[in-house]
Amino acid sequence: MIIYYFDQKQDWTLDEIYVACEVPKKALNIIHGIEVLLTTQELRQQFMARVPIYPTSIQVFTLLKQFRREQLEMNPMSDENFKDTFLLNPVKALTQYFKEQVSPICVERMRTYGVTIEHLIEQRKLNRYIHVVRAISNVSHN
Repeated sequence: MIIYYFDQKQDWTLDEIYVACEVPKKALNIIHGIEVLLTTQELRQQFMARVPIYPTSIQVFTLLKQFRREQLEMNPMSDENFKDTFLLNPVKALTQYFKEQVSPICVERMRTYGVTIEHLIEQRKLNRYIHVVRAISNVSHN
């Protein structure tokens, strides 16, 4: 039986989430996932309400993956907004569009392999949950 108690707190900081979820400093996938997905108090509270007492790293990581999928379904960035944001800040646009941490290397790989935003939009239409690295790879291998 999993017991939840974090739904009683209202205002979560990222540092409080790291402590409550017992996130090791080396768990960069979890840290980046939390930073990218939990951008508002509402999202932080929704997430923490589902974290069990004394969570394992695997439980937190699994919950983040599930939360990402839900956000891609319920709160996706529109294709037009993605295009507009990409012109101003490609890393931010990719991060928001794919709901995951994206490094400038991804933008450089896009340029190197001739991957356009239209290619990425097409990949997202084929698979709503695709990760940016996989989308770039799929296009570059065609």
